[in-house]
Amino acid sequence: MFSKEELLVIEDALKIADAEYIRLIEENKNNKNRMVAFNRKQKKLWLVQNKLKKLIEEK
Repeated sequence: MFSKEELLVIEDALKIADAEYIRLIEENKNNKNRMVAFNRKQKKLWLVQNKLKKLIEEK
């Protein structure tokens, strides 16, 4: 499927996306609807990060 190096690159990209969601949540603290939307996307990202972490540990 993917090599360990490729999985590590994907992990780095997900960390960048996570930092971006944190920034967007901070920017939209006054707009609850947008903040909740970004928070939901970030939670989905965390699920992917957890699955990726398991895949990396297996290799």
